[in-house]
Amino acid sequence: MKSTFDNLSENKKQRVINACIEEFSERGYELGSMDGIIKRAGISKGGLYQYVSSKEELFTFIVDYTYTSLYTYLKKRVAQEIEVLPSDLLERLKHVSELAIDFYIDHPKFVYLIARTSNLANERIAASVQDIFRNHFLELFGDADTSKLRYSKEKILELSMWLLLKTRFDFLNEIKTEKDPVKIKQDYMDNWVFYLGIMRDGIYSKN
Repeated sequence: MKSTFDNLSENKKQRVINACIEEFSERGYELGSMDGIIKRAGISKGGLYQYVSSKEELFTFIVDYTYTSLYTYLKKRVAQEIEVLPSDLLERLKHVSELAIDFYIDHPKFVYLIARTSNLANERIAASVQDIFRNHFLELFGDADTSKLRYSKEKILELSMWLLLKTRFDFLNEIKTEKDPVKIKQDYMDNWVFYLGIMRDGIYSKN
């Protein structure tokens, strides 16, 4: 983003950010358009290009904003309620998932946007988005204890990231029909208990 974006009032800056989240969460990168963002934000085309150089730059910025919002929330909840995450990777995944579902319920468009990044046709953008995801993921999981794993830490972290994506799709499928947040949260955690049980049986050394 250009430096002019930082000089916007907070109200106008948030209007642009919200418009981007709505456009890209509903239409994805390929179908999402700058015109759509302009219309949603209620600004001129010339105004938008004062803040950003291209759709690619804007999309990457919004994806990073979305992940940063999620992980800032998670780290704050951890500090308030857990203080220290379990060293065991699977226990840590369970604890973080219990916190993340509250954010998902309050910010479903963020989750839709994250889900939209899973099958980007543009390889350069896909690589940038994957780096954003991985860097944020490692903030919470990079120092987890993997000494008892049967497989390399890299492979297990990749599997964990895939499971995060899978459970987000599960969540998005459920909120299309289920409106009770208690039921949504319970189903989400039931899925995690199931997946983590399979992982615990399969990835830990038997020695």
